[in-house]
Amino acid sequence: MISAVLVQLSEISITNGYGLVVFFLIGLFGGAHCLGMCGPLVATYAERMETQDRWSSALTLYEVRQHTLFNIGRTMSYATIGCVFGAAGALLYGTIGLAGFLRPAQGVVGICIGVAIIIMGLTRLAGYKQGAVEGVVAGTGIGSLFARTYAVISTRVDRWVNGIGIIGLGALHGLLPCMLLYPAFLYAFAQGSPVYGLLSLGALGAGTVPSVFLYGTVIQSVSTRQRQVVHYGLGVLFVGLGYILVAMGLMRFGVMLPLPDIPYYQPISESGAVA
Repeated sequence: MISAVLVQLSEISITNGYGLVVFFLIGLFGGAHCLGMCGPLVATYAERMETQDRWSSALTLYEVRQHTLFNIGRTMSYATIGCVFGAAGALLYGTIGLAGFLRPAQGVVGICIGVAIIIMGLTRLAGYKQGAVEGVVAGTGIGSLFARTYAVISTRVDRWVNGIGIIGLGALHGLLPCMLLYPAFLYAFAQGSPVYGLLSLGALGAGTVPSVFLYGTVIQSVSTRQRQVVHYGLGVLFVGLGYILVAMGLMRFGVMLPLPDIPYYQPISESGAVA
């Protein structure tokens, strides 16, 4: 088990540095999206923090610590869920491999998930409305999970925001509806690697930290225009990720599409070799 993890880590460190950078950029560009969705909650946390040494609304070391812990918890949550999705993909591929038709199954998974991610990217390029898709997802059968998460957060803010428990408060944000995370979770599933799922979603979470941290400590608003601009950037990144999955899925059926001439981890390959 440990040796398998070490092999995956060595493959990822050599072949997928670019991929992790892309996920970091998604988080960095997606910071404005996070503020639109989670900004009110972050502002609430900031208001509830007990800062006895506050002077003329100046930022205190205590606030910096609490917001840092909150973002650590949030990033750890994203990484953990990414690991779960990667493990689910690995389990699926392992089961299918035993049945003897791994290559076509990998191709179908890559094409289907790639198309889904491309569609998510195109909705942003076409004029994405903040919260529109999240609202639809929250209204489905899994909406109760999001509702319970909001309830847990709202009832525990005062208890957790002023102590180490704020890490758990941040971790709960991984369960909130977020169109920034859905494509990334799907991509981690298609990778079929829990280690890569952990690292890629951790990179994405780390990318969102600067904007969310600054929002909670210094600034309290981001214009609609600014959010729309970053949605265009996210659209391009998502279309690119989706295209890679579709192209590699089609390879399993002998159809070759051009791919960027850079080293990257093959998300639906049997060996994870360098392309």
